Amino acid sequence: MEEKLNGIVVSATDYRENDKIINVFTPERGVISASLKGVKKAGAKLKFAAAPFCLAEFMFSVKGDKRTVIGASLTDSFYPLREDLKKFYCGATALEFVKKFVREEMSSPELFILVVNTLKDLAYGKEDCLSVTSEFLVSALKFSGYALNIGGCLSCGKTEFTRVFFDVATGGFYCEECFGKEMREINPETYTAIVKAERGETLSPRQSAFALRFLNYYVTAKTEETLNALKELGRLTENV
Repeated sequence: MEEKLNGIVVSATDYRENDKIINVFTPERGVISASLKGVKKAGAKLKFAAAPFCLAEFMFSVKGDKRTVIGASLTDSFYPLREDLKKFYCGATALEFVKKFVREEMSSPELFILVVNTLKDLAYGKEDCLSVTSEFLVSALKFSGYALNIGGCLSCGKTEFTRVFFDVATGGFYCEECFGKEMREINPETYTAIVKAERGETLSPRQSAFALRFLNYYVTAKTEETLNALKELGRLTENV
């Protein structure tokens, strides 16, 4: 049986002497694995299809629960992401998020569109890549069932407060009159940055740094998963 699907390569690993196993994010079937035979040989026609960020129309041969790539038509490689270190880690954050939170047969068309548009903005857009990544993560968390409650104090509804507290369990922010003892106080600038990211507004480099550090904390604390690319972005922006 053959199957044609559009997808983005989120990772690739060596297999045997000349093959690779790729993980492909598709809108219909989530993240699926497939083998690319002979792709490590010099002059292999499908070498491009083993590269992370590759957006293509894939043709698979399916036997039982195993897929083999038998053809691919490249849509975009988002090559500029490989020419800038921050852009690369921003793009890698999006791919790693998908790999950690999307499973096989998990239909995710909205998240797929979000990832494609994010990679386009990172590769070809004029907006700062850290701001784009902050916006991506806030939206991606929503699609994945880990949405932040950003509309003000989750208890009383107040939208303006001088001290801000965050509760991992509810994903909510609280004012100084409503916070509980298990909550973590955060910088008000961080809360402002998260609000702007949720609205799709451009963040300053300082705001993006605050937002990404907070989002790294939240993802780890809420899901017990680590996004290594996001941690690296934190390291690259630690002096901002």
